[in-house]
Amino acid sequence: MRFLKKYGEPCNKAYDDLRQELELLGFENTQGSVYVNHSKENTLTQVYKVINKLSQIEWFKKSVRDIRAFKVEGFSDFTEIMKS
Repeated sequence: MRFLKKYGEPCNKAYDDLRQELELLGFENTQGSVYVNHSKENTLTQVYKVINKLSQIEWFKKSVRDIRAFKVEGFSDFTEIMKS
């Protein structure tokens, strides 16, 4: 598999490379493999740009098992409530 040839094991560098690509397109890693875009630009356009970019990465295209997008209506941070 090209993925393992490029990154070997463990494959943490692969996740870092993907994170960098997504950040270039305005996405922020929130937890694990979840990314959020806070842009005012059309969200479907942003998702299309990501899918287009990731589909150009050969090892990713061959190894991805599931990729989904959803719209977050509100983003509430309850951290302070939990800590108090």
